[in-house]
Amino acid sequence: MATPTKIHILTDSEWKECIRMGYQDYSIGGSGSIVNFINTNFQGLDLLTWLTAIDNLLKGMTNKKLYKIIGFDDRAPFKLIIEYYSEDSGDKVNGLAFGRTITKNKDLKTAVHDFFRIPLFHRMKGHGKTMLAYGLKQYLNIGVDVIKVHASLADGGFVWARAHFQAVNKSEMQLILADAKLNLSNKQFKPVKSVFDNYYSKTPNGKAFPINKWSNLDGMEKILRGSDWHGEIDLNKKELLTKFKNYVIRRQ
Repeated sequence: MATPTKIHILTDSEWKECIRMGYQDYSIGGSGSIVNFINTNFQGLDLLTWLTAIDNLLKGMTNKKLYKIIGFDDRAPFKLIIEYYSEDSGDKVNGLAFGRTITKNKDLKTAVHDFFRIPLFHRMKGHGKTMLAYGLKQYLNIGVDVIKVHASLADGGFVWARAHFQAVNKSEMQLILADAKLNLSNKQFKPVKSVFDNYYSKTPNGKAFPINKWSNLDGMEKILRGSDWHGEIDLNKKELLTKFKNYVIRRQ
């Protein structure tokens, strides 16, 4: 279990500020208050700061109606859900959607990056890294152990690989490898196959494939942008955390 880096206690007045911004809470299970729930299970979470940052960044990106939801389940495994989306969130060009789920299962805390989409006009401007930075600060505050992603949206496979997430499913890597073999030259494919073989020959059932290495190879950006895979970052691994931090603050 990761050690929280900050002790922050959410107050009723802070939650009222969240409500004034348009956030609504709903209980998935249990009957307690969201303030008590967070202070009991995710102590250190500076919810007002996080939600304010999300709102300030995203609200100007659409003129559609926005929905801002905070859900929680105070039955084990404990779960906190943050959703921020426009009424046209399903629109691949103009839609806006953001979703995060943080769970606490005994001593393990996990943050799942459910969804992130912004209108096409606002893409490629560093907003994704900004949102990652907002989230990472709070994950460290509360001692999150693992961040999980499903790289499936447009460009997501390449973006998460560049961010140093490690792929957990060998079968998904085999599909990407097959795609690379079909679409790359023999010269381009050789190092791609080498990365795959070097990892899985040592750990046949490994769940930490260094897909970032693929993202740096000639021809693989296009392959990865169209890929679909599941990945994780273990924040307890100092070297991996440092690489992720450096990516988020644009050092690499």
